Amino acid sequence: MPEMTTASASPSAQPASAWLPNMPDRRACLPRLFCFSYAGGTSELFRQWQSGLADTCLICPVELPGRGTRMDEPFAASLPEAARQAAQAILQHTAFPYLLFGHSLGSVLALETARFLQECCAQPPLALLVSGRYPPHLPARRRNLHDMPDAALIDEMRRLGGTTEDILDNQELLDMMLPIVRDDFRLLETHSASPSPCLHIPVHVLCGREDDDSPLELLACWQDVTDAPCSIDLFDGGHFYIHESRAQLLRRLRALIHKDLSRDQSRDMHNDLHTALHKGPCPTSA
Repeated sequence: MPEMTTASASPSAQPASAWLPNMPDRRACLPRLFCFSYAGGTSELFRQWQSGLADTCLICPVELPGRGTRMDEPFAASLPEAARQAAQAILQHTAFPYLLFGHSLGSVLALETARFLQECCAQPPLALLVSGRYPPHLPARRRNLHDMPDAALIDEMRRLGGTTEDILDNQELLDMMLPIVRDDFRLLETHSASPSPCLHIPVHVLCGREDDDSPLELLACWQDVTDAPCSIDLFDGGHFYIHESRAQLLRRLRALIHKDLSRDQSRDMHNDLHTALHKGPCPTSA
């Protein structure tokens, strides 16, 4: 069994390819959907979505250090540091329209990544899609999980769902998984979030109707993080509705991406027309 590290020291800057291990061909013209996983997840989750969104976008999973293709690297020092390095990697792929999606912990990472991209005056994403999470500037709704004993953490993972009993009953797999889950919760639970800086892009909120940790009245507070419109869509299922209602989720993602892309194209046409009108009359031929 490979040795797992629980070190939280910041890894040295890694090449963009480490953060985006499955980037599609640069020549492909579809929008990019950069995806951030939940605690304990890897980029493999989102690769399974590509067939369902093949005509809409290219799935670009973000891989944090310490798991998946980056198993031998130390964990990120903090959530803002992980978001900063993810933004630096994404910066190299903004020639085409793109969006950011995150589920649970990934929602907070996607939010902070969007803020870093805005701060460095990059081409902004068409939208931020946040899933399975109330906004991080609100008070925590449960005790910290990252410092729980293993047995209590396993019970919480069982309550949340998303991890099969085959894994929860397999000590060898748990020995590999628990350090990753625990450190991901550390990133989230030690992050001091704020509703600012304000984004200037739409925020789409997606959640399971039976997700007790993210009630509807809290989901509406995602509007606090943007001065653009904020929408909410609910799906059958709990915290891991992304598995239970995957087909419905992908259909809604398809519709949202088409809507945001159309809005962006309309804005570009308006800006081009505005520029042309302010150049003055065209010169006449002699």
